[in-house]
Amino acid sequence: MLNATQLADHFHKSMFSIAFAGNTILPAGTYQSPYIHNIHSIHYIVRGTGCYVMNNVKYELEAGSVMLFVPETTFEWWISDEEDVEIYHIRFDYHLCYKEKQDWIIEPATDWLAPMRGRLTTVRPAEIRRCFDMVFQQWKGYDPISQYRCNLAFRELWLSLINQIYDQQYSSDADSAIGFTCQYIADHYPSPLTVEQLAKMAGLSEGYYSRQFKRLTGLSPKDFIIRLRVTKAKELLACSGLTLTYISKLVGYEDEFYFSRVFKKITGMTPSSYAKLSKKL
Repeated sequence: MLNATQLADHFHKSMFSIAFAGNTILPAGTYQSPYIHNIHSIHYIVRGTGCYVMNNVKYELEAGSVMLFVPETTFEWWISDEEDVEIYHIRFDYHLCYKEKQDWIIEPATDWLAPMRGRLTTVRPAEIRRCFDMVFQQWKGYDPISQYRCNLAFRELWLSLINQIYDQQYSSDADSAIGFTCQYIADHYPSPLTVEQLAKMAGLSEGYYSRQFKRLTGLSPKDFIIRLRVTKAKELLACSGLTLTYISKLVGYEDEFYFSRVFKKITGMTPSSYAKLSKKL
């Protein structure tokens, strides 16, 4: 799969020619037998359900799906019996056009997009639909200005797709980094830990780190650390004869009284009460 940077560099060097832009209804219960799709094409599913099959790979259709075709794709489809499927579809060709030193290079794009054939995952489908609609509306005007706007709208569509691919890749990298810091917290919870320190470990800004951490765990980094320390303290209170002062230090609190306040806030009881209750059970 191509990453967002590779796509941006590729399309920066590309010249597009839109062959057709349309909005079509595929009737419920219909089937298209296999045929060879011989042009680049991109579809947006507005509504309805069904199935596309590209080179024997099956893709379930749903609203918001974006499907990319490249030349020499064997294609068939069928639509569910429940409702029609509405699609935007754009057929296009493109060439690479860029300058090397003093020479302009123009060459066919060949099968550069082939690794992306099939479903393109998006995170903001409404934004993608707006771009498809802009291309379609401008395509209906045959004057040069409308055609120029159509090409600009098509580039905006690809820019939106590239941005969303980048967001997903960045989010995936951030998720891995945050997972690493969660493990670090689990291994070092008795030590002093700060959000600034953890964000630096993840290679993220403090604000972004905190937002993504809460998205993944349901807790802020600070609350995650506190709850982990309280959980470890509960284990020690339940099965050891250690003093409260010693336990508080083992879980990262030098001040026994502060630890007691934190413990009660989380559990609803003091550490001493919890220890007595645990021993009765």
